Amino acid sequence: MRRLVFAFLFSVAIASRCAFAQEENGEVRVSVVLNADGSRTVYESNPANHKTVATTTGKDGKLREIIRWDLDENGRFLRGEVFGPKEQFRFILQNKYDANNRLIEETHFGKDQSVIGKIVFRYDAAGHQIGYSTYDGAGKLLGQTVAPSASPAKRK
Repeated sequence: MRRLVFAFLFSVAIASRCAFAQEENGEVRVSVVLNADGSRTVYESNPANHKTVATTTGKDGKLREIIRWDLDENGRFLRGEVFGPKEQFRFILQNKYDANNRLIEETHFGKDQSVIGKIVFRYDAAGHQIGYSTYDGAGKLLGQTVAPSASPAKRK
């Protein structure tokens, strides 16, 4: 029988609660994130195989989404296949990180590997995310978001 070790963490920054379970031999790690909207995401990770499956369910317990992630050598989310509630393929995610280990770009691909969209993240000099820009598959800017703490009045 495998013994699990549990710990609870509370994140003030994103107002989510996390529960972690890890097998003592380190083969499997399970994390549960309770999201602000009442949904929850369960991450089942196998670091030895560089794989994670993220399953999100709504407040009602119904499946919303599954992402099957490939992790890089640092355990970061590198590439994910996104599926809907009936396991229908939605798109592929590919993440890029900078030298400071920050997510700088998330690209979405269709089944045919064509780019269907991109999100580019921005950071301030202290390394805090200050916003992001979204683009369509042709590279046309669709919109930009600035974090409330990045507004000029709060950056003084």
